[in-house]
Amino acid sequence: MGGYETGERSSCPFGYRMEELVPIVGELANRYNGYEDTSVTYEKAQQLMGAVLYCIREAVQAEENAVASKEKMPARQMYENGVKAVEEKVKEALKMYNQLLSEFDSYGNRCLYDTVVKGLPEFFKWYDVRFHPQDTILTLDYPILKDISGYTGIDAVYEFIRSVKKEQDFLKRFPRVCGRDALRVL
Repeated sequence: MGGYETGERSSCPFGYRMEELVPIVGELANRYNGYEDTSVTYEKAQQLMGAVLYCIREAVQAEENAVASKEKMPARQMYENGVKAVEEKVKEALKMYNQLLSEFDSYGNRCLYDTVVKGLPEFFKWYDVRFHPQDTILTLDYPILKDISGYTGIDAVYEFIRSVKKEQDFLKRFPRVCGRDALRVL
């Protein structure tokens, strides 16, 4: 879970204590179960904690890009800000994807076509910002120049789309046959 060891009891990433995060996970568990059951499996609790930590990390990153606050924000507020940051990144990625798709050319490369035209829409269809933001859902099989192995969730998909868009922009500068030759599977 993003560097957090389950054996630690008092502290976790981003300077928050477990006591601050567990109530957020509890609320997510209640929402996940439709408020009908308060118990979840250990694995589901871990997954929900991963969701909370992912969103907090997104909020921290967004805060670093904005004017940094001198006061530490409460965990719940930081989590909610993170959810909003993830939602914004999804919107940005979808906008970038739609721009990419409007002039997309797979140059005859089936892996590129399958990933961009078939895979990415499924990601946007099934991506769960609240309960599974850390899940990438698809494998992003088409190789890109940027190493995104350290990214998950919308971060991985966002970077993937950016990279494919850059590749498409580059290949459009040459005759289509050159792009087709460059992406030909040997």
